[in-house]
Amino acid sequence: MINVLKYELKRLFSRKEFFIVMVIAFFYISVDFIYHSVMLINSPLFELPSAYQMWLLYNKVRGQWGQLFAYFLIPLFATIPYSDSYLEDKRAGVINFIITRCDKRVYLFCKGIVVFFSGFIVVFVPLLFDELLCFCLLPVYSPSENVFNHPTYNAYQFLSTVQLSKLHSINPYLHNLFYMLLNGVCAGIIALVSYSISFFRKMNRYLVVILAFLFYLLENFIGKLISSSTTFSIADYLIILPFSSEITNYQYFLIFMIMLFFISLIIINFKCSKDEV
Repeated sequence: MINVLKYELKRLFSRKEFFIVMVIAFFYISVDFIYHSVMLINSPLFELPSAYQMWLLYNKVRGQWGQLFAYFLIPLFATIPYSDSYLEDKRAGVINFIITRCDKRVYLFCKGIVVFFSGFIVVFVPLLFDELLCFCLLPVYSPSENVFNHPTYNAYQFLSTVQLSKLHSINPYLHNLFYMLLNGVCAGIIALVSYSISFFRKMNRYLVVILAFLFYLLENFIGKLISSSTTFSIADYLIILPFSSEITNYQYFLIFMIMLFFISLIIINFKCSKDEV
């Protein structure tokens, strides 16, 4: 099993799709960071935000760019690098070569682990890189929590209603790290869903990505329509939003993610039990 994992990881890191997605993600992060940095330089009367406040998914400063990342880019970044690798192996005839040397179940589940890892890393690493960029330019803590000269009561209102406010009060950087991990895990599960879709008949590498992307968009669209008081949009759980403790229900998010994870495992297990490859 270890050898199969090493083989799949080596293939992941050698794929041009993985390289392209990472370059695009880092480029997006860098352009957004430079854009907002120039805004701060050209606004000498504004108090500099803390490094944690400048982070991409901290909705107080870089709201629209962060929302674009969470609503549209995460499913694309997660699915493109490696979720179509089973179809590529099948087309190239590599599967028959591999399963003569290891159990088919081991091969499919090891590939699933690497697919999950690929989705996790292409989202987590750029978000971590963005926080490191913020450390290079901004103070660890600003004199107050005000951003762009917002009144003090506005800052307090944000801090008291943000999701996981106790963790935020203890250490806002741990709070940001939690959201990096949350985004990474969500991206990994989306990649796993895309991988499981590839087992259906008449699939190709483009459909695998497009269907997972459309599923993510549809869930967010329907989630916005279901309720005006509680959001069922997955993307809203990936951003540090004001009043998030009032509009989010992480039990729904947890149940939905676990459901997607186990459905993907069931599909993979069903594929393992079939005789044909």
